[in-house]
Amino acid sequence: MAGLLDLEGLTPPEHLFTWVDVDEHLSALAADDRWPEWLRAADGWWDGLELVVSCDTRAEVAKSWLDEVFGTGSTEWHDGTLMLQLDDPRTPDFTGIPVILSPEPENADQPRRLPLLREKHITAQLAHPLERPLAKHFPGDVQILAFHSFKGGVGRTVHAVAMAETIARRGGNVLLIDSDLEAPGITWMHRAQGGQLDFSYEDLIALLQGSEDGGWSAAVDIAAAYLPNQQVGRFVSGGRVTVVPTTRRTHLGPPRIEPADLLTPGRSPYFLTEALAALAVRTGADTVVLDLRAGASELSAPVLLDPRVQRVFVTTLSHQSLEGTKTLLRQLGRRAPALEGTDPPSSVIITQYRQDVHEAQAEQARAELSDALLSSLRPLETATETDPGDTAEVDTDILSRPLLSPFREELLALPSSWDAVLRVLESCKLSDVLDSIVPAPVPIPQPDTAESRPEVDYAELRQRLADTAQPLIYAERKGMSSASGFLATDPLRRLLGDHRTDPPLALVVGAKGAGKTFMYAKACAARTWSAFAEQSGIKDVSLTLPVVPVLESDNLDNDDLTTQDLRDAFAASHGAPVEETGSSQEIKDRLREGLSRLGAEDEIGWRHLWLECLAIAAGVPPKEGRDAEASLTELSRRSRAVFVVDGLEDLLQSLNTEVKRTALRVLLIDVLAWLRSLRGRPLGLVVFVRRDLVKRAVHQNSEQLLARYEPYALRWNKEEALRLALWVTAHADALPTPMAESEIAELSYDALVDALIPVWGWKMGTEKSKEARSHLWVPAALGDFKDQVQARDVVVFLAQAARQSIPQVSWEDRVLVPSAMRKALLECSRVKISAIQDESQEIGDLLSRLQQVREPVTVPFSLDEVGLNVTEADFLVDSGVFARGNDGRYWVAEIYRHGLGFGSERRAKVLWRR
Repeated sequence: MAGLLDLEGLTPPEHLFTWVDVDEHLSALAADDRWPEWLRAADGWWDGLELVVSCDTRAEVAKSWLDEVFGTGSTEWHDGTLMLQLDDPRTPDFTGIPVILSPEPENADQPRRLPLLREKHITAQLAHPLERPLAKHFPGDVQILAFHSFKGGVGRTVHAVAMAETIARRGGNVLLIDSDLEAPGITWMHRAQGGQLDFSYEDLIALLQGSEDGGWSAAVDIAAAYLPNQQVGRFVSGGRVTVVPTTRRTHLGPPRIEPADLLTPGRSPYFLTEALAALAVRTGADTVVLDLRAGASELSAPVLLDPRVQRVFVTTLSHQSLEGTKTLLRQLGRRAPALEGTDPPSSVIITQYRQDVHEAQAEQARAELSDALLSSLRPLETATETDPGDTAEVDTDILSRPLLSPFREELLALPSSWDAVLRVLESCKLSDVLDSIVPAPVPIPQPDTAESRPEVDYAELRQRLADTAQPLIYAERKGMSSASGFLATDPLRRLLGDHRTDPPLALVVGAKGAGKTFMYAKACAARTWSAFAEQSGIKDVSLTLPVVPVLESDNLDNDDLTTQDLRDAFAASHGAPVEETGSSQEIKDRLREGLSRLGAEDEIGWRHLWLECLAIAAGVPPKEGRDAEASLTELSRRSRAVFVVDGLEDLLQSLNTEVKRTALRVLLIDVLAWLRSLRGRPLGLVVFVRRDLVKRAVHQNSEQLLARYEPYALRWNKEEALRLALWVTAHADALPTPMAESEIAELSYDALVDALIPVWGWKMGTEKSKEARSHLWVPAALGDFKDQVQARDVVVFLAQAARQSIPQVSWEDRVLVPSAMRKALLECSRVKISAIQDESQEIGDLLSRLQQVREPVTVPFSLDEVGLNVTEADFLVDSGVFARGNDGRYWVAEIYRHGLGFGSERRAKVLWRR
């Protein structure tokens, strides 16, 4: 069969020198489902081509088809024999091989297909995948991971070793098999360490081939007697790695027996992998990691073509390595696709590139390889065409996203011994690279007694989470003094920690839904800067300065504590008449009057107006003969305070005029600069503002301004989103095992992931399923194309998923049920679009237009399909809503796609391929 032939757009071969070329092309046509109904099989030899045909097939029909697929004039009749022409430049005469038509025998059985790259029998069955294994899983639920590369020298072996060590550190028992029968790598490391070489992979293959009963039990028993001597490490977790070297021989040479030799009649086509799983069970291992032979080799084929094997491909950015990897992935997708949700998906690791030089190339390769990985997945037959209720796009994106392992000099020249290599791998943190594809952790056995099983009412936990999360969606609307507790994120901790003794003069920048108004409300509720720090877990903050609100969001509701209460209290504290403190409405009226009175060039006038608003909030409004600067200067000599400003988007909306842009720019730059000029910096100011408003107001050097305050930016990355999810669940007292809220901010990433397992499980299915990891799925589903996840979306997700999980009584190992989590994404998408339409007129208007497109839209799409121009699309790209593909078409982030009602071309492709 054509080993790595690209079957798209097959054309007649340019040259036919021998029957081998004929055989290859017929194989390629069969694999591409281009055989006619009458052709049953083909068999080429050096002296002829036999075509097995249906009984009523005429020779002229066969001749016509051969001329079509091999090129016009490829056949002729010679002395009553049909001949297929071969190229021979030595003579102008027609030379070729005879074509023999053999009628198909009655009740003919289809020849047995084997998991090899080149199939011995060419039949129409090549258009279909190999027959699936009879058992869905390996014996003992053993997991087999196979590392392969199209080229050698790309880092395959070091990543296989890193995988084995990572699994063992997490408590797993690993058989690490060096199955590269031509160029061993792990074997030399083990030998240099002085490790025992009592039993090898070659020994196992030889024993399996010669077994009297055709089974594996005798070979497994013999192997199990020696393999305990080949352990290379035992970890604190209880895990271990046992090395199975390629050979015990010290001289080099080809293997005497190959894996393909085991595939004899009467044995399962997957005899080798099943024997390896049986060996793992016999030796107490739960995982097998194989380092395979590179290239399109039959030495690796019986392992790669078992869909139950987790296949990991390693490649560099070199063209040859990338193209070979992509082609092999597509070939495996045709021959042995992974059944989505049942089999482990294939993975790709891109290695040996420099982040500062090859970032664009790496992302391009990642996109191309992602499509190739997708082709190796086969959806369940129960899958349906994409509709707004389908969340499978998130799963396939996670399962088909290549991993990045950047260049590290330490890996260029590895030391010889095992322990030394492990030290290098640990210093390079390869375990972090592999984190998303490491198999599920091995559960620690628990005594199965009534006393050891705590009674957990999951319905009650789900109800608590739903009831707590729902009001937190718009927590600022509950008022300042309600909604006790909050998660102290890293930006907040840095803002407070950096201003233990000096008042802050800072911008807190964040996207819509990032929690700016909520943080503003909590600062006000604390009343003083030091109390705010104490509530956030930051110690040694000596600034007992009052927090004075100047402007607040229209979404902030008043309760028993109002912003006016804080202004009045501050005025009274420094002896100002309480009646002279201005209300929020008065301050907003002055600013609106300024928008109509002051010009776009009047930056001094705007600075005076902003400072006047601060003075009014402090109870020292400018009086006749004295301006705001004088009032604030006098105030600073007898009192100190931290002013806070929020709600700028309500006042200035979309910054659609130059006057509005000037007003905001002066506040962000000039007012802060003036406050810095006061001796001793007695007055602080924290401005909560949307990132997109900053960029539009500051024409020049906006990135420099944002970089200055970047440590305080409310940027919710994936880790912080997970931390928030755990905090909300703990705050709701909805964890099966309670956890103190104060502990959550200090958890490492790994500890955070582990702590969330009782919330939503290890995977979006059972622990042993082949679904996406839950801690990867959630931020991928809720994030935009800037890799940001907004706090509000996390809380909406928890509220919806918890409520829909309540009736799911069959799931008693987690609070949130996978099906409920998938459905929650749909509601999150609708809520997000609705919220943006309320908060950001410009983005909201564009999303409204997209929702009104009448024709069905499938992602990716061209701008003509949705009625947007390039400028509008670029704005949505900058906002993280859109991403532009290399072909000029656009993608929509999942958190928006469902609310827009758009379909997914990628999912449709997978369904079509089945």
